[in-house]
Amino acid sequence: MNFKRKYFKYKLKYLELKNKNQSGGAKNNTHSKSMFMFTDANSVYSKYDKKYNKHDKGYVILGPPGIGKTTFVRNQSGKKKDWIDQDDLFRDLGVKHHFNMKNEKDFQLNYLRADYMSEQTRSLGYRIIGALFWEFKADAIVLLPLELHKKYLSKRKDLNLKIVMDIRNYLSEHAKKNKIPVFNNIIDAKNYLEKL
Repeated sequence: MNFKRKYFKYKLKYLELKNKNQSGGAKNNTHSKSMFMFTDANSVYSKYDKKYNKHDKGYVILGPPGIGKTTFVRNQSGKKKDWIDQDDLFRDLGVKHHFNMKNEKDFQLNYLRADYMSEQTRSLGYRIIGALFWEFKADAIVLLPLELHKKYLSKRKDLNLKIVMDIRNYLSEHAKKNKIPVFNNIIDAKNYLEKL
């Protein structure tokens, strides 16, 4: 099985578990096709301008679920923050990565849209941290030491250990393939990027 197909399989399982009680999309129709459109995001970015700093250079950090990305973003000090939680931003931008996730083509399109929005956000000078991507070349990837990551995951009943480990392995391969620097914690990744 090629790596993309394997990633699709594991990501699909993860999303099914995460969204098992949510409605939306064509749950049982694997033949339906999503119809996406791109809209003007100025109002969303204007809202984020009030809460987050824009920089001369934007960055994207990727990491698997359960490494503390949301906690990191929430714990930033200052009136305006530097790093945006990708989940929050993409929700506001209408990126529904779980929409019709049982259809392989729609699944791919959902995540390619995430890649597009990550690149757009980075090019606008924002710094984001998240887990959503298809082939996006992030500026850094964070993979916590395995035992620490498992400890964090043991406190997250919404996450499946095997699936997160598969996503972690995929990110490791993605980093090697694209020569993306890998860090064992978010702070070191952030500090590295901010010194570039």
